[in-house]
Amino acid sequence: MLKQNWPYRLWVWLSLLVPLYFGLVSLHFALSQAYVVQDDARLHIVWLQQWMDPDLFPQDAIAHYYQTIQAGGFKALYWSMAQLGIEPLLLAKLLPTLLALITTVYLFQFSLALLPVPAVAFLATLLLNQNIWFKDDLISATPRAFVYPLLAAFLYYLVRRRFACCLMLIGLTGWVYPQLVLVELGLVLLQRRIGWGLLAVGVAVLVILPYQQQVAQEFGALLSAAEMQQMPEFGPQGRREYFGVDPLSFALRGASGLRLPLFPPILWIGVALPFLRWRPEGDSPDVPKLRPLAELLLVSLTLFLLAHLLFPRLYLPSRYTFYSLRIVMAVAAGMVLFRMLEAGWCWWRRKMQFRVSDWVKLGLALLGIAVITVVPALPRLFLSGQGWISGEYPQLYRFLQQQPKASLIASLTPEADNLPAFTLRSVLVSRELALAYHPAFYQLMQQRIVDLVRAQYSPDLSATQAVLNRYGIDFLVIDHQFAQSDYLLQQDWLIHSSFQDQIHATIARLQQGETPALSRVQGYCTVLSEDNLSILDVGCLNRLQSENVRSTG
Repeated sequence: MLKQNWPYRLWVWLSLLVPLYFGLVSLHFALSQAYVVQDDARLHIVWLQQWMDPDLFPQDAIAHYYQTIQAGGFKALYWSMAQLGIEPLLLAKLLPTLLALITTVYLFQFSLALLPVPAVAFLATLLLNQNIWFKDDLISATPRAFVYPLLAAFLYYLVRRRFACCLMLIGLTGWVYPQLVLVELGLVLLQRRIGWGLLAVGVAVLVILPYQQQVAQEFGALLSAAEMQQMPEFGPQGRREYFGVDPLSFALRGASGLRLPLFPPILWIGVALPFLRWRPEGDSPDVPKLRPLAELLLVSLTLFLLAHLLFPRLYLPSRYTFYSLRIVMAVAAGMVLFRMLEAGWCWWRRKMQFRVSDWVKLGLALLGIAVITVVPALPRLFLSGQGWISGEYPQLYRFLQQQPKASLIASLTPEADNLPAFTLRSVLVSRELALAYHPAFYQLMQQRIVDLVRAQYSPDLSATQAVLNRYGIDFLVIDHQFAQSDYLLQQDWLIHSSFQDQIHATIARLQQGETPALSRVQGYCTVLSEDNLSILDVGCLNRLQSENVRSTG
């Protein structure tokens, strides 16, 4: 066993400083602006604010859907923190640093179990942190952010043969991110321990089935592959591309692809690991154990292929390789990089005289080390990959925040995605929120979108009023260019949808010169304008219609 002397402790502390740096810089950015939210938090975290104020999002079908599809452990964590007075949206900004620290501790120990060299463990944790802090999953604090600490901990306990801990992690994982359970289960089965394998299967069934049954009872089964293939939402440029894309994109990108890590590029030196020659020395041979990495790759790739064959019964294929590849490549790259540095150090010590060319080589090596460590740590660089959404309409948000909590806002603008997070008010529908996986939910969203398009572009104000009142809409947020046919053509989620015929029919009428009733009355009922957006008061539209009826009568 590796003695925990001062060099070991030094490498541990250096490893922990890396996620602390990334986390504190990210947290400072997240708290430095009044209106900023992470992309995925808009879907999965905002609705949990109901635990701080039950009056928020009343009878909101969207809030109910996104709360229902979350696993119980994820909700339990946010609920318990809400009872302590920590708002979910604030907790989502605090959690990533803690999750990264836990990941770093376990990955460090896992790397040591494979190769007892603390410097290698440090390099592995450094490279993984550089990757995950540049992505939008850890920083989101949504269920997929918990995959890194859960998987790293599972791998450590597995390589240490602590199967009881592995069973506990399988249960915890199923309570947070059920898809990862299949990866963990496959790894346990590869250990050929029949008893532990049967127990692992039992735990996996116990945690996954109740979750699936709950979602199925509320929203029915997922769409079938045949149904998805007929829907533009899953085709090229659709809301969730899967079918009809080019073969290279299908294999490598999106929901269907392997999702290979591309940053930092140094990760790719890990592919050289199987070809390196390791020389045992003394009583502590530095020959790495590669079998755990190979098994993780084997299980992940097998599940990736099964997910394609059984699509969508195992949900999205990319989920089985996305996280595993990052851990495998970080650990492998750490080993290879250490070997390179070790070879360079040996070369330095053997050299008796240095020529100009030798100093050039040394300078280039030091420059490479600086690039590897410094460039990925530049805030401007890694913050740009985290998917932060900064609000651009502060006056609009403040106005809507002052409205009754039961207010319902309708909008076809991209800003509708942000309104629940920045105003804590319900929206009728939006691009990001209208996911098409469960028919019961998406049919409701489709009907709302079609009705809203009809209301916004109808030349008859009474028809517009009827739709808005049917849904109980209080405010309508419109773009100043909404009446131009090009505006709808720019909305990809409308053009590449199952209701695209209605959208194209509306565009055709606009091109023929038809004028929406709203464009004639928006000047009377606009309560606030900011940049290219205006808020229309539906109550004002009702009063205008009533006055028109009386004057006509």
